[in-house]
Amino acid sequence: MGVGFKHIQKQHLAVVIALLISFILRIYLSQFEGHALDIQHFKDWSRAVYYNGFPDFYSSVWVDYPPFYMYILWFVGTIYKLFFSHPFDIYTNVFTILIKSPANVMDIAAALLIFLIVKKHAGFKWAFSAMLFYAFNPAIIYNSAIWGQVDSVNTFFILLALMFMESGKPELAGVSIAIAILTKPQSLLLLPFIIILLVKSQKPFRIVKASMVSVAVFITLALPFYLKTSLFQLIKTYGTAYNEYSFTSLNAFNLWAFPGFWKPDSTPFLLLSYRIWGYILFGALFAYVAYRTAKNRDSISIYLASAVLFFGFFMLSTRIHERYLFPMFAPLAIIMSLDRRFIVIFWIMTATFLFNLGYVLEFSHMNALIPDGDPYVMLTSVINMGVLIYTLYCFSTSKEKIVNI
Repeated sequence: MGVGFKHIQKQHLAVVIALLISFILRIYLSQFEGHALDIQHFKDWSRAVYYNGFPDFYSSVWVDYPPFYMYILWFVGTIYKLFFSHPFDIYTNVFTILIKSPANVMDIAAALLIFLIVKKHAGFKWAFSAMLFYAFNPAIIYNSAIWGQVDSVNTFFILLALMFMESGKPELAGVSIAIAILTKPQSLLLLPFIIILLVKSQKPFRIVKASMVSVAVFITLALPFYLKTSLFQLIKTYGTAYNEYSFTSLNAFNLWAFPGFWKPDSTPFLLLSYRIWGYILFGALFAYVAYRTAKNRDSISIYLASAVLFFGFFMLSTRIHERYLFPMFAPLAIIMSLDRRFIVIFWIMTATFLFNLGYVLEFSHMNALIPDGDPYVMLTSVINMGVLIYTLYCFSTSKEKIVNI
């Protein structure tokens, strides 16, 4: 009994030490220059929400993000002003590190969540490996600690929603997906999928209850920002975020990188526009993934389905930024512990995603656009398309593999 307890203690200690090292590494890297415009926006928003409060925030500064992350920026701004800079000087290195800290913290939280989920299905060894693969993934670290983006926040709540769906807790899943949508608009991608899973797995009363809880949380969190206007302004924020960048690819090395970045997606191609072709391609993929997942009886398949959806969304839709592949990696880290074929996919996409981020950031530092037909972009996009095709093949045969493991 004592030996077993000590063994468990050592396992817990290993998890804590690994995550602590990952966090320290991220804090060290956070001092380096990232995407100047993104970081400047976050700093401006943090100062604006601190001084103007929630009701006047959206009228005081240009913002294209929904409200939830503004709570986090308010908290960061409060800590900064109280303990580091009473005048609220936004141009200090300390503030840069603080602005990047929430993303780093949520990466660590997601890594821990991956550990807990995998441990339940595959034991400590694979859970610890999956956690390390995510916590020390160079692309994940680069996006949060160097670039300075906050995709880790909505990714954590997406993963939390999937875990609650798998565990038969639709109300908590609804709360989590509501927060994810209030953080990043692209989280809306999973909402129809969650609804399909609810209809498949829950009785009408639980569906209604989960829906009411998620709507209540959504309104409660959003309302303080719209007390002087209307919640309908929030819908306008989502529409603005989508329509503001009506181009083929926004530096994402995907299918639409071939005709070139920043081309209007209203451009006609084979009787339809690029945008409509994107809808058709991703719509077909979504229907296929939803159909297979609805037929599948094992709850673990929702992680694979989510990873495939985010991968397909990144590769096939127009108006995609280079960072939109980020949410794929957390559920993929879980599923690769159950189907080893996805380990190769995980690391190839890590390499191409890291290159995509680094290449774009280098051009942004030069204040230049990536030229059409860039050979590195073309090669990387071809690799990504090939991996997507292989991923769909693995997804189509995943049931037997996961069951056997």
